[in-house]
Amino acid sequence: MSLSPRFRLLLGAAILVLVLLPLLGQPYLIYLLTMSLIFGIFAMAYDLLYGFTGLVSFGHSVFYGLPAYAMGMVAVTVFKYPNPLVMIAAAMLTGLVLGCLIGFVCTFARGIYMALVTFAFAQIIELLVLHDPWGITQGENGIMGLRAAPLSLGGLTVDLFSGVGLYYLVLGLIIASYLVIRALVNSPLGDVFKGIKQNEERLLSLGYNPRPYKVAAFGLSGMFAGLAGAMAVFLNNSIVPSMVDWAVGAEILLITIMGGAGTLIGPIAAAFLIIFAESYAASYLGGGNWVYVMGGLYIAVVMFLPGGIFRTRYLKKAFV
Repeated sequence: MSLSPRFRLLLGAAILVLVLLPLLGQPYLIYLLTMSLIFGIFAMAYDLLYGFTGLVSFGHSVFYGLPAYAMGMVAVTVFKYPNPLVMIAAAMLTGLVLGCLIGFVCTFARGIYMALVTFAFAQIIELLVLHDPWGITQGENGIMGLRAAPLSLGGLTVDLFSGVGLYYLVLGLIIASYLVIRALVNSPLGDVFKGIKQNEERLLSLGYNPRPYKVAAFGLSGMFAGLAGAMAVFLNNSIVPSMVDWAVGAEILLITIMGGAGTLIGPIAAAFLIIFAESYAASYLGGGNWVYVMGGLYIAVVMFLPGGIFRTRYLKKAFV
């Protein structure tokens, strides 16, 4: 799907606004923007699996949370080597390997049965994390103190792992992730992914074995989800068991559907909408009442925009 010149102009304007917003100097706004960008990367990762390949996962929190724990093992509980580049590489590699392994198992099933298998993995891994095997996950307490030290570049010290520095790092990563995933889905490999979603039986008749491609989709999705999890660790300076809770996977599924599965841009926009809506609803309504607002928002989108925000007639025209 190509982007029209008008849409590219709007996209460029949105990026410019995001570049300038930290100049307002409001820490909480920067935090929300950074979290929105992180969930935008996570949503694109899920969109690659669901929106383009047609595979439903109810346990994508595994690929977001377990790579974070891999960072914790590298930096705190096992190797005690808090190099930020090594930590990020460990998270992405963990996401890739987990995606391939879980994808290999899940692709024995189809449809809702595959989704249930992914859900089962999420439950098992959450229990494993809470059990704290060999002291590497620290159970319910989680792993604290994971903020990386500033990088020294020559005589210049740059802090890319907290505050405004982290915001700009994540902004650069989401742009890079978008370009990479977009190139991927427009490549011959991406054509096979789309073929799996549209008509898997026809692919079989053409001599393709869809299963290795499904495993590849899981692996690539897991790698980008691991990157999102790594950035969340730097943002919150901690790893907690809720990162692997199945509810995180359910939320990213809803964000992707709300934005418009198979658009990439839509899930990013929906991530911003949901993160800010959750924050302000919680502030104004207090307690757990914000969930009613979020539930109403999801219901409204499903009822009136069944294809998602970026699948509306006007916005679909903007892609052409």
